[in-house]
Order: sequence, then structure tokens, then C-alpha cells
Amino acid sequence: MKNLLISLLALTFCALAAQAQAPKVGWFIAPEVGGMFHEDHVGRVVGTSFGLTFFQNRLKVGVLGYGRSGPINPREFQVEAANGQTYRGSSTLTLRADHGIIGLLVAPTFKVGKVALDIPLVIGNMGAGFYFEGEDRNTPDGQRVSVWEDRMMDGRDAGFSILYEGGLRAFWPVKAEDIALGAGLHYSLTPGWSTYYDPEGGFYNQRLRFSLVVQFQSR
Repeated sequence: MKNLLISLLALTFCALAAQAQAPKVGWFIAPEVGGMFHEDHVGRVVGTSFGLTFFQNRLKVGVLGYGRSGPINPREFQVEAANGQTYRGSSTLTLRADHGIIGLLVAPTFKVGKVALDIPLVIGNMGAGFYFEGEDRNTPDGQRVSVWEDRMMDGRDAGFSILYEGGLRAFWPVKAEDIALGAGLHYSLTPGWSTYYDPEGGFYNQRLRFSLVVQFQSR
């Protein structure tokens, strides 16, 4: 995370220096919803990006964050507890999945007619894991549920990784000049991520996701 923040500050400084002769620095805020295509389902995703625009809106530099939240993803996953253990009388664990990313966003932008296209490139950090749901969150001895999740999944209930992502988004103007509606496709890589449920790390790696965006921007 420290290296990410240093990179963000350095890139922003360079962009501001290059912008010195340009007439204007703008800004954007772009909340989004969407989905990630897993092997057997589509996981719901929410997020936002924000930052500055340079060179008369030809370049965006900022931060992107998004995640898969358990409450909006009712999909269940099952796995056998580690080392022959049992939890609340069963060796089978019923889990839900969640994850979150935050990263540096750089997006070259251009127009085709009235439609603005950008190419969002992201490098950042990603954390994701699997957790107990429902009554299973009431632990047998009153300890924090995270302690039992860690124990039942051999210390690997969650994992962390660097994230690389690239994509293409299109934005359509509306009557209000400072708002645009957008949609995009993105491809993400999470090399090195793995958990007890997914030791191969394929749940989030090499995944396609889509986004629906409302972008608020300076004029």
C-alpha cells in the first residue's frame, strides 16, 4: 500500500507538472455498479473512482476502489473443514465470499462523435476471502467469528494480492453538462492470490467484469 500511495503521488505530480502550460485541470467522481463473471455465476460489484483530469479531459488520474459485498451476493460455497475438524457439529463449512480492491487509475480518454471513450488501467492491492454466514456466525465459545474461520480453514480464510486491470468504457452525455452515463468491460489479474477454499487462486484471477457508471465531472 505504501508503494501504491508513493506511485499515485509521483504520477499526480508529473501530470500536474506537464499540465502547467494547459489551461485547466478538471475533476471527476464516478460511482459504479456491475458484476464479475465467475465460472458458474455473476458476482455483484459496487465501487467508485475519483481524481483529476488533464490536457482538456484527455487523461484521468485518480483512485479506483470496488468490491464484492456479502450482503448483496447470496451465493453460498461449501468446503470441508481443515484437518478433520468440525464446526457446530458438521465437518462441512457453508461460506460466502467477499473482496475489495483499491488501486491507482490512469485512463487515457478520447472522443468518437459525442461519445467519450476511456481506457482505465489500474494497478493496486486486492484482498478477498470466505466467511461464515447466518447462525454459523454465533461461535460455540463466544470467540470472534474470525478466529473460528481462521481455525477451520487452516489459517487461509482470506488472501491478498497485487491487482492489474485494464478495460474500455464509453460515456454518453446527458442534458446536464457535468454528468455522463457510462458502461465498461474490464479484465483483471490477481497473481498469487489463494485461500483454503480456492488454493489455485482462480476465483478472482483472469476475470472479466462489467461496470455501469454515473460520472460527475467538471465542465
